[in-house]
Amino acid sequence: MLKFVFTCGDINGIGPEIVVKTLNKITLRNPSTKFFFICPSKVLDTTFSFLNPIFDYEIINDIKSKSSHQVTIINSGKVNTKKGFPTVSSGKTAYQALVKSFALLKAGASDAVITAPVSKTALHMAGIKYPGQTEMFASWSRSKNYVMTFLSYKMNAALLTIHEPLRRIPNLLNSKRLKSTLNVILHTLKIDLGIINPRIGILGLNPHAGEGGMIGNEEKKFIQPMIKQFARQFRIEGPFSPDAFFANKLYKNYDLVLGMYHDQILIPFKMINFGKGVNYTAGLPIVRTSPDHGVAYDIVDKYIADESSMIQAFKYAHRIVKNRKKKIASG
Repeated sequence: MLKFVFTCGDINGIGPEIVVKTLNKITLRNPSTKFFFICPSKVLDTTFSFLNPIFDYEIINDIKSKSSHQVTIINSGKVNTKKGFPTVSSGKTAYQALVKSFALLKAGASDAVITAPVSKTALHMAGIKYPGQTEMFASWSRSKNYVMTFLSYKMNAALLTIHEPLRRIPNLLNSKRLKSTLNVILHTLKIDLGIINPRIGILGLNPHAGEGGMIGNEEKKFIQPMIKQFARQFRIEGPFSPDAFFANKLYKNYDLVLGMYHDQILIPFKMINFGKGVNYTAGLPIVRTSPDHGVAYDIVDKYIADESSMIQAFKYAHRIVKNRKKKIASG
């Protein structure tokens, strides 16, 4: 039996809503699968008053408690809500849900975690120092080589750097980081996604991919030599000028596109896939996915949020878990 845990995300946003909507759909399609949902009972009561749960569930207060129901809801305690706004309480609650989800993963009680959107502002208000959920799970897993990856049926993409100010990017681009990132990506494509001979396209850092060194030398100094090194064994091409690459839809020629910084990838990815893309932390011993959107404070309590990305996050987590188990079984 496969087991998955969902976190509530920011309780003042749409997280609880899209998780309940998702569970209403996936529990029927996966009757032999076990689900956990970490969420304060107070928030859940409000959500259930608008969204009737059609799944079999039980509410418990301790993650170590046993339950025979298909969905086990783990009450994460008393909270104060202020819908539509980041607060200390929402930041603490989101963080505590993530901590408990990792405990379930570590104990082997869950095969993967699907995390609802959090507010970085709320986390900061609550004194949480991590830049984001990606960095949390990497730290807890004691993983130094990890990659923020975005998955969809139209385009897969990854970031060399994650939540970094633009002024820092050139100094973070080096051969060691590129090599480590490419190794993680190749392993992810082959093992987690089951792509036997993956093809990767790499974007340049500078306009026109440096124009032969006339507009920056990072391409000539780091990116081109690394592509040449890996291309002896793998199908890796670039560096491409990002504007022409996406304008000509060259991403369709590759199983994954590697970008140098956050917006270089996230802008085209969300334009192509918004509402159906998935954030995946590649390179970890655990499986963690998330929707590709934020907390959506502006529509909270309207119950019009689209759960498509959350459903896709579950589907990719399910696919990756099965592929990893298949790899272990085959030796």
